[in-house]
Amino acid sequence: MKVNYLSKRDSIELAKSIRSLSWGSALKHEKPRNILRIEEENFTLYRIDRLLICRKNELIFPTVHEEYNRDALNLLPAMIVDMGAVPHIAKGADVMRPGVREFVKEFTKGEIVVIKDERNLKPIAIALALENIDKCKVLKKGKIAENVHHVNDKIWKLVQNIKHLIDRS
Repeated sequence: MKVNYLSKRDSIELAKSIRSLSWGSALKHEKPRNILRIEEENFTLYRIDRLLICRKNELIFPTVHEEYNRDALNLLPAMIVDMGAVPHIAKGADVMRPGVREFVKEFTKGEIVVIKDERNLKPIAIALALENIDKCKVLKKGKIAENVHHVNDKIWKLVQNIKHLIDRS
């Protein structure tokens, strides 16, 4: 693990990238400063303002940690899944159409969506939509979203282990 702060130029570039995304308005400051970067082998975390952002395979998304990302997660389109699907998705399974009870907000193929459980509406995963919302609504079966981050994965566990470092920045 490598931990450092971004340069002013890199901070501006990252903020610009985030603002171009559907949930980018969660980033409050025009020119955020002191952005903490935590690099791991397959992903990079950024603590920017109050947000905790992950970059993985060229995707930028908020982590499922509500204490940092509640606003950003609420701005994302969502798939509400039944409680039977929750344990599978929480272990990294992709989202299958029969398990989805409801769609919240419009999304297109290739867009990041948050997966929430139907009982508590808690985020359990971040996924990449494999179809647009119109096609997802008419499908009866099949995979409709690819799981990219979920509770108890490497990203989740790293954040749990280094909260003292994240909260201090």
